[in-house]
Amino acid sequence: MIEFVILLGVIGGWIIVASTLFLMLALGKTWGLAGVLLLVAAIQINHWLKEKYMHAIVDATPRAKAIAAHIFEMNELILLSSYLVSLLLYEGIQKYVEIIIKFPGMVG
Repeated sequence: MIEFVILLGVIGGWIIVASTLFLMLALGKTWGLAGVLLLVAAIQINHWLKEKYMHAIVDATPRAKAIAAHIFEMNELILLSSYLVSLLLYEGIQKYVEIIIKFPGMVG
């Protein structure tokens, strides 16, 4: 179960990075706020999973419960840092990469 939780944190982080970065590149910097909505939703899902998991492991030792709580906190850090990484990538791409879209048959 813990491996599944860690995997969800990593996959959630990638979804936040990719969606926020692509929205900002395609539609403008203000669309990065949509990434905040994804971030809040992912953190709420993480809190829900933490509550559900902590109630499920009533037989565990206090050390096992502490480790499980730290893993859920790690997931929150992964999610938060993924949003920050998408902002940094956006700034780097805008500063150093020029994106030009050319359509076939158009002169210019």
